[in-house]
Amino acid sequence: MPDKPHAIKGRMPLLIGLLTVVLAMMWALGQCSHRRDAVFAQADKKADGDTMTVAIEMSPLLYQRKGDSISGLDYEIVRMLSEMHGKPVKFRPFVPLHFALDGLSSGKFDVVIAALPATERTRREYNMTDAVYTGRQALVQLRDSSGRAHITSQEQLAGHHVWIVEKSPYADRLKNLGAELGDTIYVHSLPEYSAEHLCLLTASGEIERAVVDEKTARRLAADYPMLDVSVPVSFNQFQSWAVGGPALRDSLNVWLDEFRRTSAYDSLLVRYGQR
Repeated sequence: MPDKPHAIKGRMPLLIGLLTVVLAMMWALGQCSHRRDAVFAQADKKADGDTMTVAIEMSPLLYQRKGDSISGLDYEIVRMLSEMHGKPVKFRPFVPLHFALDGLSSGKFDVVIAALPATERTRREYNMTDAVYTGRQALVQLRDSSGRAHITSQEQLAGHHVWIVEKSPYADRLKNLGAELGDTIYVHSLPEYSAEHLCLLTASGEIERAVVDEKTARRLAADYPMLDVSVPVSFNQFQSWAVGGPALRDSLNVWLDEFRRTSAYDSLLVRYGQR
């Protein structure tokens, strides 16, 4: 199957229209979710500016809602930090990364939690916390009829098209990888689409391959066995949070340093497959 970036663009109005409905439903669910927990219910009532507004990406690893329950590694870490330090928190689940990063720059959000490795560029553009945990990027592609993947190493990406989340720092890694290989890796993104959407588009054959966070890819591949996520595209990198200002970043670093020493942190990493 040839690469087909233009075919996706031709269906963009329909895809974005469907996504708009989904986003509206997820936003409504996100709004309702705050009021089921006392800590976050208090956050909605506060007006003294002490509430920390956290934009958190909806993904199988960071934040997801099933029925009346909310789970996610980063969600649970923030919740525990909030309770430990008496810091009211208001969650704002999001899908498109650019929406959250623009909100961080404008002061709408205090913290953005997404698949954001602490790279030279992200540290230059944002106040990044110390490592919350480590992770790496993986290639997502369809298996053929015999169950094999077309691309079996990152070196074989030369000359191929790859899709990533808009404004993702993964673009830098793919650009550098192309330079190392002496060829171009053609990088595309779709506005309003998350890593999870890109995996589903790959599973349906709409796009040939995507690069997303490995843990997100593996969790989705458990439900879509036709996906191959075995090819890493980076070494392990520190996964950090982007913060609106240095004072809050420094406070979060102290809290994270304390929390990483606890058994609760170790238990969360085991539960979410980080160890």
